[in-house]
Formats: sequence, structure tokens, C-alpha cells
Amino acid sequence: MIPPPRVPPDLLQPCAGYTGPPPQSEGQISDALIAEVRGRHCANGKLATVADILNKSSPFEG
Repeated sequence: MIPPPRVPPDLLQPCAGYTGPPPQSEGQISDALIAEVRGRHCANGKLATVADILNKSSPFEG
């Protein structure tokens, strides 16, 4: 039996987006949007890394 691929625990942790109260001003909306974009980039980067790990360990890869 092939052992499952090793995925580092930090890749399984959620990425924070905006966690504050609802924005009330243009500046707060901007800060919230920036936090959401950073969280999304973090999450997408982790997904890409996990996909690489899983693809490298695939027994069907040629």
C-alpha cells in the first residue's frame, strides 16, 4: 500500500481575511478589501502547494 502524501500542517491552516467590524468609511472599506485580497492570495498559494504535493505523489503520473 502506498502511504499518503505528507502535507505540512501549516498548509492546512486557514488564511485570515478581514475579521473586523463592518466597514463604515471609505478607508475602512479599502482596508477590508486589502485584507480579503491578502487572505485569498494566501489560501490560493496553499491550495497550489497542496496540489503540487498531491500531483507529485500520484501513482498515475507518467
